[in-house]
Order: sequence, then structure tokens, then C-alpha cells
Amino acid sequence: MHTGLDCSIPHIGVLMEKFGTSEYPRHALPPGYSFVRYRPSFGAQWAALHYEVGQFDSLEEAEATFERDFAGRPALADRMLFVMDEGNRLAGTGCLWDGAHFGVTRQRLHHISVSPLHQGKGIAKAIVSKLLDIYNELGVENYIYLTSQTWSWRALHLYMGFGFRPYMGEKPENWRAVNLTSGKFEPWDFAEKNIEAWRMIYGKISGYSSGMSCLDARVTRPRSVLVFTQPMDL
Repeated sequence: MHTGLDCSIPHIGVLMEKFGTSEYPRHALPPGYSFVRYRPSFGAQWAALHYEVGQFDSLEEAEATFERDFAGRPALADRMLFVMDEGNRLAGTGCLWDGAHFGVTRQRLHHISVSPLHQGKGIAKAIVSKLLDIYNELGVENYIYLTSQTWSWRALHLYMGFGFRPYMGEKPENWRAVNLTSGKFEPWDFAEKNIEAWRMIYGKISGYSSGMSCLDARVTRPRSVLVFTQPMDL
């Protein structure tokens, strides 16, 4: 399995946000690829792809997530993108979906993944660009966000190129922490852990080290075994 995740650093969930949603670079799919609307058979392919890139611990978990969060939803046909290659194989996917992390419904980029066989061709950029096109066609509020984690700093670097910036505000209402040792939700200091996470991310991203100056450098508490995530896909 080729995940593209960097497990050398602690796993801490983060958010990114974007204002000025009409301003972003436009990217088209490379030759030989096309966007295809949802078909019933795509659910299994979606699960297999996301398991392949390490987004889920098992194929069964990925399949259950698709059934729970997406299958049968009216928005599926218009808000989830499927990128197919010339052999009609799934190369990548992503969606624009309702998110409730802030206690109200806001639009978020969600589950953007590209098969390892098709990475490095600009497909992820084309997916993000197309999702932002869809967002702007909706005519909704001038704000969009996404959730991710430190292990995906390469993807976070890509999102920065579209104008997404680290969310450094107060803890979102529906954002929680899971203790890896106990498996239970526990209280935690969001601001402090968030700074720690972005310090590691900026340290990994070449050319973005200057961005560290915007972070509070006073974090002294030792790293814990907390993973910041949400109790469910919101």
C-alpha cells in the first residue's frame, strides 16, 4: 500500500480555511482523464481507492463510510467528482460536502484522493479547482474549509496554492480529540496543539518556513498521545 502519508511525525488533525473563494488557479485534467458523474458501481471503487491511499484502516471501514455518508444522498451526483482514465478506471475523487464542525453547516472540501498509479500528473489540482468551481456556482457564503492532519502535509502544501490557510481560531464546536492509549475522548488545549501541528507542517514544507513567524512559539508542553479528529465525518 502506497499512502503518501508521512508517519514520521505525530498525527494531529488540523483545519484550513479559505476566504475570497472566487480567487484560485484553474487547472484542467491532463489528457486521457475525464470527470464522470456518479454511478452505483462507483461506491466500491471509491472505498478501494481511499483504503489504498491509507485514509481508512480497512476496506470494510471505507465501504461503510461511503454507505453511511454518501450513498443515496441527492447531492452525490453534483458534488462528488470521479476522475476516470482511458481504461475507465478510477484515478481520483473528491467532493464538496456539508460540514458541521463549526456548529453550523458550512461547505468543505472532503475526501480528496488520487490513486498512487496516477499521482504526480496534476489530477489533485484539477479536482480542487473543479470543486471550487462547483462551490462558486452554488452562490453560497464566501467561506470554505477542509479538515486534514499533519501526516498529509504534502496535500496541505497543495491546498495552500489555492489560497487555503491554517485555521488558527478557537476550537470548533464539533472538533474533538481521541487519546490513542485509552481510545476515549478527552479534554485538550486546541490552540496549543494546533500551533504544535502547524509548526511541524511548516517545518516539512520547503519554502514555507517563513510562515512559522505567524505562530506562537511559546508551546512548551511535551507532545501527548492525542489525535485530533472528529467523532464522525461531519
